[in-house]
Amino acid sequence: MRTEKLWRAIAITLCAAVPVSFYVVGDLTDAFPGVLTLSTEQQGEDAGPRAQGEDYDREQADPIVPTPATASTRTADEDLAGRLASHAKDPVIDGGLAYSVVDAESGDVIAERDADTARVPASTLKLLTASALLRSVDGDQRLTTHAVLDGRTLTLVGEGDMTLTRERVDALAKDAAKLAKENGQDQVALRLDTSALPGGENPAWGDNGRAGGWVTPTAALAVDEGWLDGEQYGKKSADPAGDAAKLFAKDLEKHGVKVSGGADAHVEGAKAPEVGGDVVEVATRSAPLTDIVQHALQTSDNTIAELMAHLTAKAQGLEPTPENAAKAVDTEVRSLADELGVPQKDLEELVIRDGSGLSTGDRVPPRLLSAILGEVASGGAPQLEPLLYDVPIAGLTGTLEERFGAKGVAGARGTVRGKTGYLAGTSALAGVTVLPDGRTVVFDIVVHGFDGADADKAKAAVDDVAYELARRT
Repeated sequence: MRTEKLWRAIAITLCAAVPVSFYVVGDLTDAFPGVLTLSTEQQGEDAGPRAQGEDYDREQADPIVPTPATASTRTADEDLAGRLASHAKDPVIDGGLAYSVVDAESGDVIAERDADTARVPASTLKLLTASALLRSVDGDQRLTTHAVLDGRTLTLVGEGDMTLTRERVDALAKDAAKLAKENGQDQVALRLDTSALPGGENPAWGDNGRAGGWVTPTAALAVDEGWLDGEQYGKKSADPAGDAAKLFAKDLEKHGVKVSGGADAHVEGAKAPEVGGDVVEVATRSAPLTDIVQHALQTSDNTIAELMAHLTAKAQGLEPTPENAAKAVDTEVRSLADELGVPQKDLEELVIRDGSGLSTGDRVPPRLLSAILGEVASGGAPQLEPLLYDVPIAGLTGTLEERFGAKGVAGARGTVRGKTGYLAGTSALAGVTVLPDGRTVVFDIVVHGFDGADADKAKAAVDDVAYELARRT
């Protein structure tokens, strides 16, 4: 068992170490800007790394196995702790700094400040939501949307796939029209069955809900996540399942099967009959849940994060409502913390009111989040490894693509992986990196209490703190 954990630790370390060497080689050869680059740093819309790393050999970082504690590592840890603590005096932080840094292999705390006080996690909560889902379901599972034909009645059945595209809806309608014609029907009454996932809006979102463009109400099915203008923070559908049914009806008619009463005449609240005998169906399936989780972590997708929480509730046998979704994530996180031996006092202030982190009522202590990430990085929870593999890479991907651009922190580009978070005076980053001596560490950094007008400065302050972990000199 110890050997297995060691090999998993090596794999995780390589996961973080390869980007280091990849970035160094690319930096030296001017594939993208950084502290070693020979070209002038890009500015404006074209700023950022160019993905040309495939043209270069990837050197292996050494050592790849975390080194045991020695006098030198203890000295290094003391130095790191001092440098981290010094940032509490930075102007925008002004004392509002909390963090927890943990050695992934040993579980030892390397540095911490105010780590047991629960803070607003913002979107770093998505890490807990993802962990809850991946502990509750098979990551290879796909979400299926059915079209069930019973005589002259066609029922569209959703199971939670909010990633339907217009092309997939059209393909499903084409298959359903063909099925209807094969059964002698050129006109059907359309029903909509959303009983598998009633969903809805979460009151805990407050002003950060659909009206502000933050998130779509969770639904049994949706086209393009219910984003009406294709923008992550643009206009959101108030009835994503109903809108999907209308599009499906229009596509049915395009493929030669009329809908009684027209495309807007579908009946909601129906229950599809069991398939068998004269009751037949066609279906479309989503990507695997692991891919959906990856998308949510990379882009900080609130809609998908809420869906993940609802699917967790469903897996636990609860009716997937917003309240039960938050309850299910809370239950799963507490169960995981108990398995990890997290002190009970670190759970006393834990509050989870949604799955996305949009609620200002959410509270998570940095020590808890770093403990969970540490268990994953050490190989103790293999089903949760997407929490480390799928989060953005500083300066390269996802919500960190445009971060760590300042000259003073550019050394962290390509070496730090983490989930970002920003909400209501909180800027956070939780993830994994490799110290200069080769040890893998996990961390949760929270800057809090700043004025909203200082949002950019607060995010930059988080980058400054995180850079200390990857700092080579």
